[in-house]
Amino acid sequence: MPALSPRCSAIPALMVLLGIWLGEAHARAEEPKQGQPNEAEVILKDSKKNDPESQKEVADCMKQWGPQTQMTKDEWAASCKSTLRYFPEKP
Repeated sequence: MPALSPRCSAIPALMVLLGIWLGEAHARAEEPKQGQPNEAEVILKDSKKNDPESQKEVADCMKQWGPQTQMTKDEWAASCKSTLRYFPEKP
Protein backbone atom coordinates (compact mmCIF):
# COMPACT_ATOMS: atom_id res chain seq x y z
CA MET A 1 0.00 0.00 0.00
CA PRO A 2 1.49 3.37 -0.95
CA ALA A 3 2.17 5.86 1.84
CA LEU A 4 0.06 9.00 1.97
CA SER A 5 1.79 12.26 1.42
CA PRO A 6 1.81 14.72 4.35
CA ARG A 7 -0.64 16.92 2.41
CA CYS A 8 -3.19 14.12 2.05
CA SER A 9 -2.98 13.13 5.69
CA ALA A 10 -3.60 16.75 6.77
CA ILE A 11 -6.87 17.06 4.81
CA PRO A 12 -9.08 15.15 7.29
CA ALA A 13 -7.66 17.17 10.20
CA LEU A 14 -8.32 20.43 8.34
CA MET A 15 -11.86 19.33 7.52
CA VAL A 16 -12.53 18.62 11.21
CA LEU A 17 -11.12 22.00 12.24
CA LEU A 18 -13.16 23.76 9.54
CA GLY A 19 -16.32 21.99 10.73
CA ILE A 20 -15.70 23.04 14.32
CA TRP A 21 -15.03 26.63 13.28
CA LEU A 22 -18.16 26.79 11.13
CA GLY A 23 -20.26 25.29 13.92
CA GLU A 24 -19.02 27.88 16.40
CA ALA A 25 -19.63 30.72 13.92
CA HIS A 26 -23.19 29.48 13.35
CA ALA A 27 -23.82 29.21 17.11
CA ARG A 28 -22.62 32.78 17.66
CA ALA A 29 -24.90 34.04 14.88
CA GLU A 30 -27.89 32.36 16.57
CA GLU A 31 -27.30 34.00 19.96
CA PRO A 32 -29.61 36.97 20.66
CA LYS A 33 -27.85 40.26 21.26
CA GLN A 34 -27.71 41.51 24.83
CA GLY A 35 -30.70 43.65 25.75
CA GLN A 36 -32.77 42.60 22.75
CA PRO A 37 -35.66 40.14 23.24
CA ASN A 38 -35.72 37.11 21.00
CA GLU A 39 -38.61 36.42 18.62
CA ALA A 40 -40.40 34.09 21.05
CA GLU A 41 -40.36 36.74 23.79
CA VAL A 42 -41.82 39.34 21.41
CA ILE A 43 -44.64 36.98 20.35
CA LEU A 44 -45.47 36.14 23.97
CA LYS A 45 -45.47 39.81 24.95
CA ASP A 46 -47.77 40.71 22.04
CA SER A 47 -50.15 37.88 22.92
CA LYS A 48 -50.64 39.38 26.38
CA LYS A 49 -51.98 42.70 25.02
CA ASN A 50 -55.51 43.34 26.14
CA ASP A 51 -56.77 46.55 24.59
CA PRO A 52 -60.51 47.00 25.17
CA GLU A 53 -62.70 47.17 22.09
CA SER A 54 -65.26 49.94 21.68
CA GLN A 55 -68.96 49.34 21.09
CA LYS A 56 -68.66 51.11 17.71
CA GLU A 57 -65.87 48.77 16.61
CA VAL A 58 -67.92 45.71 17.57
CA ALA A 59 -71.00 47.13 15.82
CA ASP A 60 -68.98 47.81 12.65
CA CYS A 61 -67.61 44.28 12.73
CA MET A 62 -71.08 42.80 13.28
CA LYS A 63 -72.35 44.59 10.14
CA GLN A 64 -70.09 42.27 8.15
CA TRP A 65 -71.81 39.12 9.45
CA GLY A 66 -74.01 37.17 7.07
CA PRO A 67 -75.34 33.61 6.79
CA GLN A 68 -72.59 32.84 4.26
CA THR A 69 -69.91 33.36 6.96
CA GLN A 70 -70.60 29.83 8.28
CA MET A 71 -70.63 31.15 11.85
CA THR A 72 -73.50 31.92 14.17
CA LYS A 73 -73.99 35.53 15.19
CA ASP A 74 -72.72 34.70 18.69
CA GLU A 75 -69.59 33.06 17.27
CA TRP A 76 -69.06 36.04 14.98
CA ALA A 77 -69.44 38.48 17.89
CA ALA A 78 -66.91 36.53 19.97
CA SER A 79 -64.51 36.50 17.02
CA CYS A 80 -64.96 40.25 16.49
CA LYS A 81 -64.20 40.98 20.14
CA SER A 82 -61.12 38.78 20.35
CA THR A 83 -59.76 40.10 17.05
CA LEU A 84 -60.33 43.72 18.04
CA ARG A 85 -58.68 43.06 21.41
CA TYR A 86 -55.64 41.44 19.83
CA PHE A 87 -55.33 43.78 16.84
CA PRO A 88 -56.51 47.17 18.10
CA GLU A 89 -56.91 50.04 15.67
CA LYS A 90 -54.62 52.91 16.56
CA PRO A 91 -56.18 56.36 16.04
